[in-house]
Amino acid sequence: MKYITFPWEQLGALLRRLSLSGSAGNITAWILFLIIGALPLVICAVLAARHRLRRPDALLPILTVVLYAALWFYTNPTYMDLYLSPVPMEGFSKYSLAAAIICTFLTWILLRFLRNEEKPERRRLLSGLQVLLYLYGLILTAGSLWQNGTEFIAARQKLEEMNTAADPMQLRISTIFLALQALTELFPSITEALLLIMAAFFIGSFAKAPFDPGTFSRLEKLKKASGQFLILILLTNLGFTLLQLLFSGYLLNSSYQLLFPLTEIIVVLGIRMLSLLYLDGKRLKEDNDMII
Repeated sequence: MKYITFPWEQLGALLRRLSLSGSAGNITAWILFLIIGALPLVICAVLAARHRLRRPDALLPILTVVLYAALWFYTNPTYMDLYLSPVPMEGFSKYSLAAAIICTFLTWILLRFLRNEEKPERRRLLSGLQVLLYLYGLILTAGSLWQNGTEFIAARQKLEEMNTAADPMQLRISTIFLALQALTELFPSITEALLLIMAAFFIGSFAKAPFDPGTFSRLEKLKKASGQFLILILLTNLGFTLLQLLFSGYLLNSSYQLLFPLTEIIVVLGIRMLSLLYLDGKRLKEDNDMII
């Protein structure tokens, strides 16, 4: 979960170091604090100057308040448990602060996009969807790598601490299986992100020329990749389960949870079904053109 607090926790630490470094550093910290927190208001002012304010932009002042509050607590982390929790939570409140910033910002972005596209041109709507798919794919990849990497490091440290007198060979095999488990859990998210990025490329091509050969080629690749990734997800899950059973006598720590990535499978199947529907529509169009 630590990636959720990036970069706010790091900014708070920077402001804290500056404020403790002396008078000049304290003034610099206050200037940075005021500038960063006021960024949503600057965006609001720019939109107003261009006569492009919309109802969702009312969230920008709220985002400014959330930013100032969160940055103050990140700069003074000892006050988090004092003011944000009835009982000491060992800094857990920092995740709530980060979630408030991210949620407010994403809500503003999505509401503004939906407001602008109530009566959209198809191309503008598809371009917006393309950007969202790119962003989601990148965020999903970064978040999955961070989460699985930190969980693997923590599990490996715990394994070594709890088995200091274990046979070195067993420890190595157990570590290898921890890595395999992390990769097995990571693979569905990575394939989902790759498919979403491929879908974004297809949408960009579709927006320009729906039935162009290049668009058709991109969708053929998307359909093929979705089928292959679905097979790989299932086989990877099965392979890890069987390998763990086969080497269970050598493992110091085993995970017997059922790793069946239903969400990722649904996304892959959904992309595959949409590609098949497009191909059916293209064939129907070609048949109609031949009749005409």
